[in-house]
Parts: sequence; C-alpha cells; structure tokens
Amino acid sequence: MPFIAWFEQLTKADTEVAGGKGANLGELTRGGLPVPPGFVVTAEAYLRTLEAAGCRDDVRGRAATARPDDPAALDALAVDLEAKVRAAPVPDALRAEIVAAYARLGGDQGPVAVAVRSSATSEDTAGASFAGMNKTFTNVAGADAVLDRVRDCWASVFGPRVLAYRAGRGITDEPAIAVVVQRMVEAQRSGVAFTADPADGRRDRIVIEAARGLGEVVVSGQVEPDTYVVAKDGPRIVTVRIGHQSHQIVRGPDGADLVQDLDAATGGARVLDDDEVLAVAALALRVEALYGEPQDLEWCVASDGLHVVQSRPITTLVDAGGGPMAGGGGDGSPLVTGLGASPGRVSGRVRVLRSPGEGGRLLDG
Repeated sequence: MPFIAWFEQLTKADTEVAGGKGANLGELTRGGLPVPPGFVVTAEAYLRTLEAAGCRDDVRGRAATARPDDPAALDALAVDLEAKVRAAPVPDALRAEIVAAYARLGGDQGPVAVAVRSSATSEDTAGASFAGMNKTFTNVAGADAVLDRVRDCWASVFGPRVLAYRAGRGITDEPAIAVVVQRMVEAQRSGVAFTADPADGRRDRIVIEAARGLGEVVVSGQVEPDTYVVAKDGPRIVTVRIGHQSHQIVRGPDGADLVQDLDAATGGARVLDDDEVLAVAALALRVEALYGEPQDLEWCVASDGLHVVQSRPITTLVDAGGGPMAGGGGDGSPLVTGLGASPGRVSGRVRVLRSPGEGGRLLDG
C-alpha cells in the first residue's frame, strides 16, 4: 500500500485509502474540474506510524471507550490520545516520501504554500459528515512545516468533537485518517455552494454563500456571508442577500495567514456580481452531474479563475415540503430558521446571544 497518492490516481471509491476529502478531490480531478493539484498522505501511512511506535492497539481500544455523556472524561481521553499520536515518530521512509512529494508539487518554483487538510476515512460520505471537526491548515510552506501539520491532522482524529460524533453515530471502525496536501491558490473570494437548498430540500435550487479572502471565514461561521439563491432552470438568480464581513483572511507578506480588518463599506459590499454568481452555479451543476446527487462544495476565485477545492454529499438534506418539527411558537411555527450544521434535534433552555462574544453564556447554569 503506497504512502502517497496523487489526486489523479484516486476516485470517490478510495475513501479507505485517502479519506473522504482526498477521494473526492481525486474524483473531481479525474472528472476534469478545476482543482488545485495535490497529493494525499494515505491512511495506511498513519496506521503504519502508530504500529511502528507500538501504540496502535492501545489507541484503537481506548478510542472505543469514548462516551459523549461524560464531557470531562471525553476531554481527558481526547488530550491523552492526541498526545500519543503526536509523540509517535514518523518513520524515515514515510518522511522521505512526503518531502519528495512536496518538492514535486512545487516543481521549478521550489517550496510552495499548501493547504494541509485532514481526511478521515469516515468523512464526507453519504452517512456521515465530519465537516469542521478535523484540522485544516492553510498557507503552510516548507517541508518541516508540512510534516508538523500532517502530525497535527493525525492527532485531530481524536479531538473531543470527533470522538463524541463517532460514538453518537455508532461508528465503530478503527479511527484512521489520511491527509490532503494541496497547492494553495491566492483566493480573492471564496465560499460554499449547495446544489439543493439544505433549508427546505428543494432540488431545483442552488444556494451559494460567498465572502472575501479564504473560505475559512464562511465554513467556520466567522462572518455573515452573502447568500445567493439560483434556480437551476436557466440558471437564473432568484434572490440576493448581502451579508457583512468584519475581516478577511489572506496570505500575508511572510506567506502565512493574515487577518485583515475590513472597513464598513468594503465589508458590507456585495461579494459576487451576477455573472460571477452564475459562474459558481454552473461549476456547482458540473460537480452535481459528476456525482449524480446533491453536493456541498467549496470554491474560490483567484487571479487565474474559479476553482473547486472540496465536495461532499449533503448529509442533512430533508424532503421538500416536510412537516414542521415539534416545538416553535404557540401556533406551531418555528421560532428560528437557518441552515443546520449537523443533523438532529435537541431540547433545553433557550439563551439569546447578541454577539459572538457572549458564547460563554451557553455554558451558564
């Protein structure tokens, strides 16, 4: 089993080798979509590293004891497992393969900036979504930095959110993770696109969210993005909702991520014009046609054009016209609507937060 697989060698069937993210990037690349080039450090590389360190069986057994109903014990377990993985030395043969692949990615340009992204073997499949749970690093440059970030990605498969999600979903296979190393493009604008409306399940709509700079600010919920709803018939723009950005993330002079504050006029200005919205919609339709089912994809606009950097099935999709959930207003209407980050229902005390700075109140009483 190889330790390194290039995108063009992979298909969507290779999740056990490359994880969900890596397998999908391979499928997109082979399908002719505009994907920045890259390679995957396979799940086998991670497992071999733990075996060589003599801790694979211990890590696997202890991970299976995770219980999401005991947060303190879950946090302690996560800290211990992450430390064990980080302490496992990377075998010399694997280290050499990663360094050689990174050098090949840069070619004549020498060391280049890359994104180093976790790709768990249960991730981005029809039955589960680990979106945002495992680690992603952007604007990583230099072989040593890439190796360090690969180890951080390996450790993140045992983060408390991941352990709780696996236990809650009844995922019992051995935790394993691949790592995507993908050439960075200097994104001017980025976002996500859903080829079905995740709020009401309509398959004849595309929902696009867009912000300035790297898309991390959208997928992590740091800013209020623009939202564009596009009818597939055409395609044609149905609605435009302009959000507001307090900041953007760009590549700084030193090559690392730089957070830039935006003035009110720039932060409140429309991110994409009509032609750009329709271009993203057309890209989204190509991705959906490749997979034959609704997709949640990440895209970015750089100086050399439009790119797709990730795609996954929409795991939270509901049937259009489905009945309301229990609760809500006195007349049965919902109190709040929006796009859910994860499937499920919950009950409990409502706390109104007037700004992100009040997030600590979620833990009150």
